[in-house]
Amino acid sequence: MTHLRRLWMSSLLLMVLLASSVSAAFAASNAYETNYVTSITYMNVGTDAANLSVTFYNAADGTTADYPLVNSNGSAVTIPVKASSSIAISTVSSLSSTWKGGAVISSNQPLIATMVQVSNDSVIKVRPVSNGFQSTDGSGTIIVPTVMKACFNDKLTTRFNVQNVGSSSSTASIAVKWPNGDTAYSVTTPSLAPGAVYAVDMGSVTTSASGNYTPPSGCTFNGSAVITSTGSMVASALETSTINKYANSFEGFKGTAADGATKIYMPSAMCNINYGDGDQSSAYAIQNLASTPTTIDVSFTYQVRTNGVLASAVTSKITLDIPAFAKASVPGCDALKNSVGNKNNVTSGSGMPNNSIGSAVIESKTVGNNIVAISKVLGAGLTTATPGIMSGGTTVNVPFVRYSTKCFVPSVNDAVCQSASRQRTLFAVQNVGTSAATVTMTLYNQNGVSVGTLTTASIIAGSKVSVSPMDATITSATNATAFSEFGYWCPAITDAQAGCTIAYAGSASFTSASPIAVITRVMTMSPLGPSGDDYNGTPE
Repeated sequence: MTHLRRLWMSSLLLMVLLASSVSAAFAASNAYETNYVTSITYMNVGTDAANLSVTFYNAADGTTADYPLVNSNGSAVTIPVKASSSIAISTVSSLSSTWKGGAVISSNQPLIATMVQVSNDSVIKVRPVSNGFQSTDGSGTIIVPTVMKACFNDKLTTRFNVQNVGSSSSTASIAVKWPNGDTAYSVTTPSLAPGAVYAVDMGSVTTSASGNYTPPSGCTFNGSAVITSTGSMVASALETSTINKYANSFEGFKGTAADGATKIYMPSAMCNINYGDGDQSSAYAIQNLASTPTTIDVSFTYQVRTNGVLASAVTSKITLDIPAFAKASVPGCDALKNSVGNKNNVTSGSGMPNNSIGSAVIESKTVGNNIVAISKVLGAGLTTATPGIMSGGTTVNVPFVRYSTKCFVPSVNDAVCQSASRQRTLFAVQNVGTSAATVTMTLYNQNGVSVGTLTTASIIAGSKVSVSPMDATITSATNATAFSEFGYWCPAITDAQAGCTIAYAGSASFTSASPIAVITRVMTMSPLGPSGDDYNGTPE
């Protein structure tokens, strides 16, 4: 008998936002009000062709809908090894136009998956991205390290959803907390059947004040959430602006004192670095999982960019204390280390100067105390968010890869683009081992065939490199014009011609003799300019 491996998806979070998953596009005034349709992209990381099916769970009434993947002749769809494919929720005929909920993918091979939230809007084109979960990612305690309501210049507001990934019905207690640990809002869910979901929208929640914490100016709430249950839960979050186009999505963490890690890797660190679209800066939300205060070191390895040239790598470090079960925010820029979101924490040391780009390692210096963290990048059209990486791997897989040279900024008269903007993915690759090593990137088409490779120069331990699909050398059998529209393939894998039925599929594997961590940035162009979000590669 074939044993099915189950991949739990928290697409429920972002599908809660759908007013209609198939309605005509309209012009929303901000990302919070925008309609989204979830597209699930999955990659076969097993050793043989994969068959799979999907079960959808309706958040409103708990009903389920099975969706086997079959060809037009009724035969099962198979996904080759290293290949990726996708399901747009709007194409599932058994789901109504207002459906929202969660999903479970079952397969005879191990899979990884990423959810892209496709804006159903003519102006707001941001596409938040987050990863799915294995059932083993569930826990009786889940942490969402950053939760906001009308916060900072972009007035970011969080929606987060909880999914029961256990084998029996269970309730969950949700506590939204200020950075000092005081509870701002709490609720107990109804009994959730296996696969069922519960949604919290901070935009409709009234938070109570903290006794001794004052939020940053302009913030209604800035904190975290703790979800506890006698069952097994996972959670995902979506941050959207109530005044502009910005949005991002990320996964929650297991949150008991034994979870997390003493060392967290951040492949993206920057301070006011500008590549032509405006300044970009990073910030980290760090959650203390312990019942006692924790001392944290944030160590940056960075290069200063002057007139397009990177100087030699240097290091700096910030040290701070985080109260029990509380969170701190650490900006990458040294000038901000004692400001927004972090003013109640005593810091020492220094962050990065302007025009810096690099990576970071966050380390708990208090013996026995573990942490989790979220990495964010802001500016130049970005409001990205992705979980800090607790361990790397010598092979890291990435299921959603696109790179359009021609249609990122489309021309209305172009026969290929036809005014439709295509995406670009970029990679930050950090060496999280103890010695220098090279990294090899291999790119795959929809058939799981290698179409290009790149081997980097040696990367020192703790440092990172930035690469794109277009840095690869294409294989001899690959059409160069087709490769220039990577992830948008015609059936013959020749030119990405107008009139052909495009296969939207592209994936990548990164390998090294040293453990590595990979963040993938997904960039989209819109009438309001570029936007993007990040997601983590998955170690084998």
